[in-house]
Amino acid sequence: MQRWISRVHGTAVASRTMPVLLRYVVTIALVGLVVWIQLTWGEDAGNRYPFLAFIPVIFVAGAFLDRGNGFFATVLSALAVSYYFLYPRYWIAVLNPSDQIALALFVVIGFAISSVVEALHVGLVSFAIEHERATAAVRDRDVLLNELSHRTRNDFANVVTLLNLQSRSANQEAREALLSAAERVQTIARVHRRLELRDDHVVVDTKSYLGELCADLRLSRLAMRPIAIECRAESHSISLEKAVPLGLIINESVTNATKHAFPDQKQGTIVVNFQRSGEVYKLVVADNGVGQRGVTEQGTSAQPLQSGIGNRLMGMLAAQLGSKMEVEDRSPGTAIVVTIPVKTVK
Repeated sequence: MQRWISRVHGTAVASRTMPVLLRYVVTIALVGLVVWIQLTWGEDAGNRYPFLAFIPVIFVAGAFLDRGNGFFATVLSALAVSYYFLYPRYWIAVLNPSDQIALALFVVIGFAISSVVEALHVGLVSFAIEHERATAAVRDRDVLLNELSHRTRNDFANVVTLLNLQSRSANQEAREALLSAAERVQTIARVHRRLELRDDHVVVDTKSYLGELCADLRLSRLAMRPIAIECRAESHSISLEKAVPLGLIINESVTNATKHAFPDQKQGTIVVNFQRSGEVYKLVVADNGVGQRGVTEQGTSAQPLQSGIGNRLMGMLAAQLGSKMEVEDRSPGTAIVVTIPVKTVK
């Protein structure tokens, strides 16, 4: 239906570009055609309902030409009806009072049809103009968003490069800290690669974003280790404010599991699971490693796992998401669980 209306309106806009004189000639021809048809094939109908056949002519003239042509078609049709079909025939004067009332009512209706059709045309033209402006605005906004995202990614890339260069001349402890900082910056940069504009909001699709994050962590953290990483993420659109902390939590969880859960080149698996349950998103990063108790017993960590810098950072990030981080000791392994409200409470 909408496509049909668009085609009709497009035809009306094109026909209104004809010269004024030609439009009035077309109107006269339409009225003359209806008179000829009624006199030739429908004289009985013309005698009974002389006005009905001219209503479509008025509508067509008003819609496809302009309001003036609609008014002109109304007057011309009234004259034609009074001359050819009302008593006395072949005379302009109308003697029957009921015919006079009918003729006056026909003129009023014809003028009303022409005015309404013109108003609809103006409204459709205004709507088309506003739609084009809105489309152009959305197009410009997409371009600006892509440009901003591109420049932001370049800035992040420069920061990562500087951190990596600085790490080369630092001692072992400082090098590890600088490389960890570079990975966190890269996690934030991944968010900006996945920005989308939906319903006037900048969002990130969790399935593609977390899939890319896990793939990068597999290459950077697990390439030389016998550790597999699985990503089981549902597709949801989340805001930029949620996507950044979410990615950083996963980055820290996988990093911690790589360092502490699989000592001595132990084989294992890390599973990143993100799904929606009712009004909350649930993130679970689980490993089948030695667990917190095993970490302490083997001496790979001087303090409990929960008190490490990475875990404190994850706790702060979870607080930004309106949640708390829970550490579950499983058999085997450990799981980091974060429950995120779908709607942020302000």
